[in-house]
Amino acid sequence: MQIWLAPSAYFPARGGVEELTAQLARQYAGLGHEVTVVVHRHPASLPAREEWDGIHVARLEMNLPGRSARQLARYPLALGTQVRALDRLPRPDVVHVQCAANQLPALAAFTRLKSVPLVVTTQGEVTMDADQIYQRSVQMRAALRLGARRAAAVTACSRRAGDDAARVASRFAGCPVIPNGIDPQQWSVTPLPGAPVYAVWCRHVPQKGIDLLLDAFATVRERLPEAELLVGGEGSETPRLRARSGAGVHFLGPLDRAGVSALLERSRVVVVPSRLEPFGIVAVEAMACGRGVVWSTNGGLADATGGLGWGVNPNDRGALAGAMLAAHADPLDPHRARAQAETLAWSQIADRYERIYDRVRRSG
Repeated sequence: MQIWLAPSAYFPARGGVEELTAQLARQYAGLGHEVTVVVHRHPASLPAREEWDGIHVARLEMNLPGRSARQLARYPLALGTQVRALDRLPRPDVVHVQCAANQLPALAAFTRLKSVPLVVTTQGEVTMDADQIYQRSVQMRAALRLGARRAAAVTACSRRAGDDAARVASRFAGCPVIPNGIDPQQWSVTPLPGAPVYAVWCRHVPQKGIDLLLDAFATVRERLPEAELLVGGEGSETPRLRARSGAGVHFLGPLDRAGVSALLERSRVVVVPSRLEPFGIVAVEAMACGRGVVWSTNGGLADATGGLGWGVNPNDRGALAGAMLAAHADPLDPHRARAQAETLAWSQIADRYERIYDRVRRSG
């Protein structure tokens, strides 16, 4: 089968959607499928074609109309150019859009013209995009509605992500949930430290709620003066967060996978305090290492954790601090945490998508 995976962004950009796409591509290539990652060419300096980790990547300009009257008038011509560029790639048997953005109209038009099944998965972009593009752009909302109508199947990474997308495109209401995953072989259960060491790692942006965690941690320190909070990652909020932090807080900077593994080995409890989190793959990584997670109930973390750990509204400082204290005092059994993470292995996630591909191809 020739599979096009069409994310909103891809390497060298880094993020959850990029990692998801790469993992699915590896799984399908390992099963003997031909895989092409088709992505918007941004910035334009990136090569139009290249191999990335053994996977063919095709970058094409797939722009939305723009705001001016002239741009709107010229869009049908521009869309035709985009479709012809897609038609020069190896013809797909199925096209799978992950995280709908400006790539969707061109792919929807192409798949309709060529009678190719289209699958669209929302990754929480409707509410979680850092620039709030869906709240600001009529064209983005129209693109999602158009793509959902054209799609042979729609899915979501969590129930919350599907519900949020349904507010824009009703097709997502009650859609199947296929969570994101991990490679369990990349993570190992290590002995649980006895000291009250808490960990968080993420992009330092307001949605991730690190400021809420810092406030709650100050309360935890009143009960556990020896408690430490290890903060991985960086972002636009890092200077403000450093200025806000108190005793026991340590900023570690950006972390690769080895760095995250070392962080988890030092930590007793992981906290994911997001104001909104479509899924929360970091929680699954933590559980793969046998760590219990205090997780935000605002989003899809219930799907990620299987409901294990401590769900809490992070906007409630007292409740968040209480959950952190409880997680330290009565930790989740590491093997139970690991077992939940193993249910989200990429091989299983890829298999669930592959069954959808087979179904839509047969029904087409």
